[in-house]
Amino acid sequence: MRTSENGVELIKRFEGLELEAYQDIAGIWTIGYGHTGPDVEPGMKISEREAEEMLRRDLKPREQAVESAVKVPLNQNEFDALVSFVYNVGASAFRGSTALKRLNKGDRAGAADALTWWNKATVGGVLREVMGLTRRRAAEKALFLTPTETPQVRDPEQIDENSRAKPMEDTPRRGNIAESRTVQGATIAGGAGVAASTMGRDSAEELDQVETNIENGDGLTENPSAGEGSSPPRSDTQGEETGDGQTDSSGGSGEDTGEMVQVPDRPSKHEVHAVEAQVQFALLILIILSVLFVIFARLDDWRNYRR
Repeated sequence: MRTSENGVELIKRFEGLELEAYQDIAGIWTIGYGHTGPDVEPGMKISEREAEEMLRRDLKPREQAVESAVKVPLNQNEFDALVSFVYNVGASAFRGSTALKRLNKGDRAGAADALTWWNKATVGGVLREVMGLTRRRAAEKALFLTPTETPQVRDPEQIDENSRAKPMEDTPRRGNIAESRTVQGATIAGGAGVAASTMGRDSAEELDQVETNIENGDGLTENPSAGEGSSPPRSDTQGEETGDGQTDSSGGSGEDTGEMVQVPDRPSKHEVHAVEAQVQFALLILIILSVLFVIFARLDDWRNYRR
């Protein structure tokens, strides 16, 4: 199969014509209609007829690349669009492209859409979108989807060409959910939450063991070097001893008011640790539920919305 004049004109329009060798945006020496190779040297000049001859020669390996890689029948417009695409990105890139994979599976619309993904180039060491490439990919996609014959609307085998069917919206799905940054972030957040909860639980268990040791007489302070010979700390509830040997329960005034002071019971350390453990468990449940919700939302997004 050969490239039609329509396809040749498409390539000419986007490649442009330069009769003197120049370096393109990637720093490659180029001349004519995008011709590159070892025969292009700085200061080289050619005529328009020579540029046309170079283009025709350059088309042959691109046409062979399309014919050898595509496993489904192509009409002239599809073939021309793919030759233009290969002329720009190269045969090796085309063989590994999503567009070719979709096309060989019979998904022509998906293949045409995948052509438009090739609109970026490294300029000055930075990968960025190039408007010329964006326009070229759009033109190639439009040509690829343009039918070459009038569709037979009553023929069930020509349903792909029937534009009179009642359309319904079906948004493309994501290609790979593992690439979602939200899912990755949710996984990291969940792991961090579990790790924090585990650290808090270990800390609570350590403090609880210290209190148990104090109650059992194994240690009177949190410092292991305190030993059993240490005297217990003085309680604030003990009264001060007055000069006559009497104990002043009022705290030092020496006067007995005769009133009973009701001191509220303080929760033990065991109870405090139990409450902290319950709070940590509740937080852990909230973290897990949040992660599951985010993952569910991304799954729904992957099923129903484009990247």
